[in-house]
Amino acid sequence: MKTHSSVALLACLLASAAVAQDREEGVPVTGLRAVYRQGQVFVTWSEAALPSGSTLNVYSHSAELGPENLAEARLLARQVDPCSARDWWQDPASFSADAAPAEPVGWRLGPSEAPLDPSGGLFVHTVTAETAGPRWYAVTWTDASGREHAEVLAGANATTAAVEGTEAQVRPLWQGAEGALPAPDSASGRRLVLALHGRGGGATAGERASAVNCLWFGDATQGWREGLPFKFHVSLQPDSVVITPMDRVWVGRPVLESKDRRDHCPAVSTWWFGYNAEIRRTTQTGPIVAPNYTERYLLALVRWAQNDLGCDPNATYVRGGSMGGSGAVALALHFPEVFAAVLAQVPVYAMTRPGSGSAVRLECVCGPLGEEPAVTADGTPLLEYFDGPRNIQAASADTPPIFATNGRRDASIPWENNPPFYAAANRARQAFAVYWNNGGHGMSGEAPADVKAWSDAIYRYRLDTSYLAFSDCSDNRRYGQGDPADGDLEGWLNRGLGWSDLEDSAEVYAVTVTAGYPGMTYPVSVAVTPRRRQSFRPPSGAVLTAQVGGEAPQTLTVEASGLFTVPAVRIADAAGARLVIRRR
Repeated sequence: MKTHSSVALLACLLASAAVAQDREEGVPVTGLRAVYRQGQVFVTWSEAALPSGSTLNVYSHSAELGPENLAEARLLARQVDPCSARDWWQDPASFSADAAPAEPVGWRLGPSEAPLDPSGGLFVHTVTAETAGPRWYAVTWTDASGREHAEVLAGANATTAAVEGTEAQVRPLWQGAEGALPAPDSASGRRLVLALHGRGGGATAGERASAVNCLWFGDATQGWREGLPFKFHVSLQPDSVVITPMDRVWVGRPVLESKDRRDHCPAVSTWWFGYNAEIRRTTQTGPIVAPNYTERYLLALVRWAQNDLGCDPNATYVRGGSMGGSGAVALALHFPEVFAAVLAQVPVYAMTRPGSGSAVRLECVCGPLGEEPAVTADGTPLLEYFDGPRNIQAASADTPPIFATNGRRDASIPWENNPPFYAAANRARQAFAVYWNNGGHGMSGEAPADVKAWSDAIYRYRLDTSYLAFSDCSDNRRYGQGDPADGDLEGWLNRGLGWSDLEDSAEVYAVTVTAGYPGMTYPVSVAVTPRRRQSFRPPSGAVLTAQVGGEAPQTLTVEASGLFTVPAVRIADAAGARLVIRRR
């Protein structure tokens, strides 16, 4: 029985057979052409029919390539599929084991350009310091036995003219039916919002085609091979730029070993993280090495929006639900220097119990995590990388404030993972607020209006502005030990807490601490830890005085970490309490 990936490619292979007579001296790749655009070199070619199981290889060199110097060339990519000029994003069979393949169409590399011939090839190289300057390119092929056919023929599968490449900010290619890619600096000073979808999203074929308007080709750090294509939607709004990426990566085969049938197709989700480096072949490897390819891609989109569109680097936010909420929390904890704040609806905070618990989600594309060693590219144990309680507790930086919602009866996101994260965030004195109820996966829509307003409240946070982290609030509810029936069925931590009138100078840190939501009972007491302080930076061991309203001053000592916390700040009413901290 044919897999969908082979069925989807069959039409391309049959079409390429029609040009088989164009082979020159047994070289199935002809008409090789390379063009430089915005930090990348686009290599295209025509293909004759290749034997089943064949793949292609792309080389680059500082001299014209021939048989005598191919061994000296830089190998840019192996395992490029035949018919790589086919836009698989437009094929429903790319995303579902049950979908019938669509008629192949080629990539469109610009709004005024015709689509490429889907029976041909495309590879995109992102120029680096090592490949800048004049370069020549060649494409060879490898058969199903692993033997590389390294014939090189100038003018056929090797370029005859150098292409001058330079390192530059990569720009996406516009795919929208209307409009155009936002011009450089067109969003100067606006905030950037990264919106992450849930599991099973990311398909853009058929009726979903309008969900994207940009095409991006990744560099060698953003996927199992260089040049993988990604699609996303960008929207310029009066005060923001919203980027909605699609979490799908082409692996060229159904990942049948995954326990989730949604991966039994050649374009799979990555939990907004990454996947086994050997996923093209198998995820059943030992040991497992799973680089954070997708996180790197997302950070590249952030850099593009900041460097090219002019988005404010101090005002980048990430939001998402389910898998998207989980990705948002992970990005916040791993890249606190990038994100100002986070909105996470029904996220997973930790991957636990390989084989049966939430870790199964990673196992789908990373491989079995309970048997063999599993690490990220830098050697961090994979489950440790996704241990939210550990990561927020161990963070030396001010982590982005996280506003979250969870449901006790959420069959997709086990409640057992939530209380350990809640407790760790409180102990770490990092900014965190959560609302939960006895609902399921869609519980965020049942939240009170003030909790729903968190979607806008995150935008008051900036990387260049201090804020308050709250802990041990007397208004907090009981979340229990992890059994869905243990604790308050509806509850929250740090709901309604805020601040105003902030002064952050070298000698004084002053702020009004506020508390309020419909039905709140006063007085409320809460421990306050100033975070992201810009000017008030007393050294460790320094002695401070802190005064709340007209109460007697209390003495604080700056900890070795640089933190200090004012305990039990009493808030008597909605007007709040003025807190003034001075160097002694």
